[in-house]
Amino acid sequence: MATNDSIKTIKGKNIMLRRAYTETVNLTSTEWTVSSQFKTGINEGTPATTQTDLTNAIPISHGSPNDGGDNNFVGTNGGDNSTDNTTTYKEGAGLVDATSQNMIANDTSVTKTWTIADLTVAGANTDPTKYIGLWFYILDSTTLDKFKTSGTCLRVKSGTDSSNYLYKDYEVSDLAVGWNWLSENVLLSTWTTVGTVTTYIWFEIEVTTNNATDVFIAGDVIYDLLRQWQLTDFFKNYVSGYPAINDANLEVTSRCYLTSTEANGFLLNTFATFNTDTNVLMDGKDRFTATSKSSTDEIIFVAVDRII
Repeated sequence: MATNDSIKTIKGKNIMLRRAYTETVNLTSTEWTVSSQFKTGINEGTPATTQTDLTNAIPISHGSPNDGGDNNFVGTNGGDNSTDNTTTYKEGAGLVDATSQNMIANDTSVTKTWTIADLTVAGANTDPTKYIGLWFYILDSTTLDKFKTSGTCLRVKSGTDSSNYLYKDYEVSDLAVGWNWLSENVLLSTWTTVGTVTTYIWFEIEVTTNNATDVFIAGDVIYDLLRQWQLTDFFKNYVSGYPAINDANLEVTSRCYLTSTEANGFLLNTFATFNTDTNVLMDGKDRFTATSKSSTDEIIFVAVDRII
């Protein structure tokens, strides 16, 4: 992969200054620690020295799958029951799965709704204390043009039932042709609440189209892999033995490694190094040509800092 941009952040330079010019006895065990872990992400823009975190970090570890995409939804309003799709699907979360769901829509209502009433049958209940995300596929621009052009066109719900749930809204500007990773790296508990949510067994996807006559056939709109994770799943430690210092060249090398089972399903385009302060500090960031990560790939990131 080709590296487009590589920077040392201001916080990274602060770490170097304090480690070089402050007596160790004056530093606490959780203050200005050396970099020893990393994150990776998708859809990241040009790095800036003022950045303190990735904009679109993705979970490296498996987290907790709630539904692998191989369970059918019940359709209501303008939605028909979903059907299995074994051609277009997403891998990840440690699942051995080759199935997603075609979200079939008829011409009876602008509101197309699909529901899984009991996630324990599909996988596991959602957890309000964890981050949440899912994959949502749109075949082409013709299909995307059917989504409501003003206001909410997609609503994802999780909770107790159709009267008591949390939801997250998306507008057509939030979506694109192809696979959309629907996650803002926020906890489920931060979604908007309707009613009184006591359990997290129920899951629903609702699409609003421009016209009641807008239909989806198999392959037009696809859902896959509802999953959750916690903060630690974003991070992974450096390869053992790193950072490695080369005194002759006045440089230090950090090596980060993704196994064949980690970060699968994502089109990665960045990684960033972090320390282990109580509030972690981003040390550096590298952006590269987007690379699809699957179970047949292992990726090694190597960052070299040199004093000149």
